[in-house]
Parts: sequence; C-alpha cells; structure tokens
Amino acid sequence: MRRLPVPLVPAWLRWLGVVAVAGFVFATSVLVTPPPEPVVPGKVDPLPLDKWRHFLAYAAIAYALAYALADSERPRTHLAAGVFTVAVLYGVGIELWQWTLPNRFFSLGDAYANAIGAALVVGWYAVEPYLQLRPVTSFLPASESDS
Repeated sequence: MRRLPVPLVPAWLRWLGVVAVAGFVFATSVLVTPPPEPVVPGKVDPLPLDKWRHFLAYAAIAYALAYALADSERPRTHLAAGVFTVAVLYGVGIELWQWTLPNRFFSLGDAYANAIGAALVVGWYAVEPYLQLRPVTSFLPASESDS
C-alpha cells in the first residue's frame, strides 16, 4: 500500500501548536467579551454562529493534540479516546469557568458543540494509516554541502 507522505514537524513545535490553539480558545472564551449575536427578525437559526465557533474550536484542539501525538507508539484507538477526552474535559472546564464570570454562563449546548467538534478527530485516526509521517527535513532539498 502506497502511503501519502506528510511532514511531521519536531515534537516541541507540535506541542507549541497545541498550547497556541488551546490558549486562543481560552482567551476568546474567558478573557474576551463575546460579540452580540446578530438578530434578524423572523429568522429561525437552528444552529447559531456561536455553536459553530465552539464546534470548530474544539475540532482544532483535538486535531492539534492528535498531530502532537502522531509519533506515539500507543494504539490508535487509545490515542483517539484520549484526545477526545482531553478536548472535552478542556471544554467543560472552560464552560465551568465561564459560569463564575459576569456576563457569561455555563451552556450545555456549548459543551455538546465542543464534544461534537472534538469527535471529528476520529477522521484523523481513520486516515492516519494511509499517511507516512516523515520528519519535515526529509521534504527539504539536500544542500551541496551534504554531498
């Protein structure tokens, strides 16, 4: 089976990515006042914009974690379950923190959106066997000094 080569950056950079994504989600969830939702009279929105934001944010956290753990020797099923669990617990923790803030509240709908977004990480683990994760340096052209 031919596998698609995918660059794997150094572990420290992958984990820095996890911290950056989680930090961004934390900052926008706890430190920044949310923008008001636009209200259009007569329009029923079955899935409001804020739920999309939660969905995408926790998908990003889960994928960042999955990529950071890409060279782990643990079974993929354990990694998928662990990544999903960590992302969901992070989301629940932020929701609980918001509960303590003025003008913020705990939302079960947000927690569900977080969990559904985090569940998208299953896609990574389904595709990963068809990928060949190689150090990013293997994609760079060899310099003349290397010969």
